[in-house]
Amino acid sequence: MTAIGSRVPREGEMVPRWEEYHARTAGRGPRPLLLRACELLGPGAGRVAVDLGCGSGADVLALAGRGWAVTAVDRDPVALDVLRGQVRGSSGLVKVVQASFTEAVLPQAHLVHAGYSLPFCAPAVFPGVWAAVRGALVPGGVFAGQFLGPRDGWAGADGMTFHDAREVGELLGGLEVCYLREQEWEGQSAGGAKRWHAFGVLARRPC
Repeated sequence: MTAIGSRVPREGEMVPRWEEYHARTAGRGPRPLLLRACELLGPGAGRVAVDLGCGSGADVLALAGRGWAVTAVDRDPVALDVLRGQVRGSSGLVKVVQASFTEAVLPQAHLVHAGYSLPFCAPAVFPGVWAAVRGALVPGGVFAGQFLGPRDGWAGADGMTFHDAREVGELLGGLEVCYLREQEWEGQSAGGAKRWHAFGVLARRPC
């Protein structure tokens, strides 16, 4: 996923280089939270999933391999070229959409996955994007994704949105929270070493 707006790194922190990041992660496995969502929902059986900020497509491939019809959204043409090369022969299960989150028209879906991508929405547009995500969920549909917290190493960066525990709870109001875990750790990012503060979420729209 390519950030919306400029990026203000903290001292000693590298700005993400997205082309290098997508090249590095093209062969990674699916995110554990996505696998948890797949276990919760069962085989895709032709149902629709959306992957927001799909990058080079590791999670898209995992979904298609489980029988989901996937709409893969990202604004980075380099990442999407990598994805298109990987999904050839996927029996038409993958639709690739080059668009920002504010431009993308999301289909009605049983699963919307946003792997560490929603924080790259600017605060001014985040509410509309989140409303679109919630609106895309059919009854019984599941959102799987992460929000970044105020103690994250990127907190305060231009063009990014961060939420504390109370705000995450407000975002999930009216949804059935199936999984919610707040974590902090020292790790890596597209730009190098950084501190992470993230909320992993699985939330279902009531039937």
